[in-house]
Amino acid sequence: MTADGPRIFVSHLAGVPVFGPDGGTVGRVRDLVATFRADRPPRLVGLVVGVLGHGPVFVPVSRVAGLESGQVTLSGTVSMRRFGLRADERLVLGQLLDRRVRLAESGEEVTVLDVEVHRHPARGQWEADRICAHRDRGGSARHRGEALAVDWSSVGGLPPEEPVGGLAGTREDRADEESEPERTARALMRTEPVVVPPEATVANALARIGERDLIQALAAQVYVCRPPVEPPTGPYLGTVHVQRLLRSAPDAPVAPLVDTELPPLDPDTPLPAVSCCLTAYDLVAAPVVDDDAALLGAVTVDAVLDHLLPDHWREAEYGMPDSDGSEPGPSRTGAEEEPPQRPAAAALFPSGRPGGRDEGDR
Repeated sequence: MTADGPRIFVSHLAGVPVFGPDGGTVGRVRDLVATFRADRPPRLVGLVVGVLGHGPVFVPVSRVAGLESGQVTLSGTVSMRRFGLRADERLVLGQLLDRRVRLAESGEEVTVLDVEVHRHPARGQWEADRICAHRDRGGSARHRGEALAVDWSSVGGLPPEEPVGGLAGTREDRADEESEPERTARALMRTEPVVVPPEATVANALARIGERDLIQALAAQVYVCRPPVEPPTGPYLGTVHVQRLLRSAPDAPVAPLVDTELPPLDPDTPLPAVSCCLTAYDLVAAPVVDDDAALLGAVTVDAVLDHLLPDHWREAEYGMPDSDGSEPGPSRTGAEEEPPQRPAAAALFPSGRPGGRDEGDR
């Protein structure tokens, strides 16, 4: 979208569905978040999306692939941590619409009815550079008076200074590309795992994998849940690994193939315990299940590695000589080192559920 192309009225985004990169529904738009600058129009930094089972979460604008009045499409996963408004931010719908402001030239008061946003072609940023307002000629401003559209620079009395409730919070209440992400299963998980009901057949499950553009970790297993089968699902029943599906008859039901020995992760499981679970059970992904037995998503090994590896690891040059000039290798003495022993799963998770409670406590 360019500066001279179509503009979006923010009121048209309220309540529209938000879709993930696989086409699955993530939630609905509750508001837009902007930062105010002295020399330029406010910059749109993200969306507040209401996610069923999670409440409002923040979606950075960098994760938005398509912003239209009918729907919003995301280009990647987002943190499920509850949204909190920072001190330098304002809610466009919640704090700007219906606000009384003054026209800088005449000093006349008008009511903000809508805000237009567009993507600046040079800076690559979404900006709110124009407002739609009403001159009040008596009665309700929405039904009487003169409508006008003015540039942002022509309006005084913004940004709003008063704090807001509901969606407000502290800077630490949000995790994105700008702050340290929360290191729990809920924050790390992806919300588009393959889920099928217990009556589905092997052919149905394999078709579900094949029809979606999945990362390899999510394509390695299918989660079996009672309806609804979109996270948060009905009761989680277990996991079926894709290798077992491939070894089974296409018309066989998936229910008898379920692995019930794999303990699901609690949403609040910390990162170290998540990594231990993946290692102990030789997994590339693990299900995240809440106290109501609903499947919320799955944590993949790549998400864990991204948080465990040092910063800028992608730019590092591996295979370079060590600092002493010797070539890297498994052992400089020539002796073959014994591989480390993997701890028993029972020792890692004595409660039977990583980061959670015993099954009897659920």
